[in-house]
Amino acid sequence: MRRMGRMSFLFGASLLAGLVCACEPEPEIVEGSAEDHGEALFSDPTITGTTANAFSCATCHPTSKPAAEGPILPGAPLAGVTRRASYWGGMEVELLRSMNHCLYYFMLSSKAWAAEEERAQALFAYLDALPAGPEDEKEWPFTVPVQVTQVPAGDATKGASVYSRACESCHGEVKTGAGRLVARAPVLPDQTLAEHPLGAYTEEQRRLVFVQKTRHGGFLGYGGQMPPFSLEVLSDEQMGDLLAFLGLP
Repeated sequence: MRRMGRMSFLFGASLLAGLVCACEPEPEIVEGSAEDHGEALFSDPTITGTTANAFSCATCHPTSKPAAEGPILPGAPLAGVTRRASYWGGMEVELLRSMNHCLYYFMLSSKAWAAEEERAQALFAYLDALPAGPEDEKEWPFTVPVQVTQVPAGDATKGASVYSRACESCHGEVKTGAGRLVARAPVLPDQTLAEHPLGAYTEEQRRLVFVQKTRHGGFLGYGGQMPPFSLEVLSDEQMGDLLAFLGLP
């Protein structure tokens, strides 16, 4: 994918009310770089062309390595991403294909982007321009256990912090869902527990449901539109803390 240079956006200028002019209005030329356009696309959920999607690239991906107590996002930091040898933990070697995986699995897009598309080139230009060092350009680890297992019992106080950093931006406040990103994001933990009632599921199985949804997300066909949280971004210890906070110690 080639990097774009400067590009111009042309907008028709409107006449002021009551102004009479015999000539055509002069168009207003607004210039912006490909990087500027790509930065706007990075935070725009409408890039998929469907109103059902509320995710943008920024929903899941930080542009640089997060601070130790900052947000816990499922996606890899994107500084240096255009110079990495592989993506998705080595499962993909082309950046555009990796982007299309996100568009399809998590952003509800039915159409893959092509390399020659202006929006693909603009987003690439923005990512390519992000400040990055040699460490950022290394392949980013992404470990998602196919077979989930129980995690150790955790600390509910620590789990409250994990929830606010990893879950609340999409699921909203615990037990009410206030502020959740989309209505289909389940209210935690009540809605998920109601879908897996005691009797049909044991306490241990219900606990594993949360582990599986968090670890697999929609990537392995279980967690709906949710992206998977790998072991690198959310440890088993943090997962145990989260479950304790949700009342599943």
